[in-house]
Amino acid sequence: MSKAKQKGTTGENEIVALLKAWGHGDAVRTPAGKESHDIQLGVTGLIIEVKYRKRWTIFPWVSKVRKVAKAADSEWMLFCIHGDRRSVAGKTVGRVCVMDADFAAEMLAVYRQYADPYKEFKW
Repeated sequence: MSKAKQKGTTGENEIVALLKAWGHGDAVRTPAGKESHDIQLGVTGLIIEVKYRKRWTIFPWVSKVRKVAKAADSEWMLFCIHGDRRSVAGKTVGRVCVMDADFAAEMLAVYRQYADPYKEFKW
């Protein structure tokens, strides 16, 4: 396995572990070769891509994962992990998640409902 593929596998395993730690026990890495679909989250159909790189090219990554998600009629998430955690930038940036703004707003609505269970929830 090439060094780049090993790094990618490491990043995917890290995000799977993160998801499992937050109660998503059905998170698994997908078989190699799936276009922009590194992790499967049960039967949600959610397209999850992981990038573990020193240099980030967010816009092409988003474009690609959006295309795959649209074809699957699904939502998507792009987890990005800084590839050099020894550097100042790597320690500062760490790992982030990028997603469609509408999906993020929907998730914020659910989060707020969860954070304040006595508040009436409206879509």
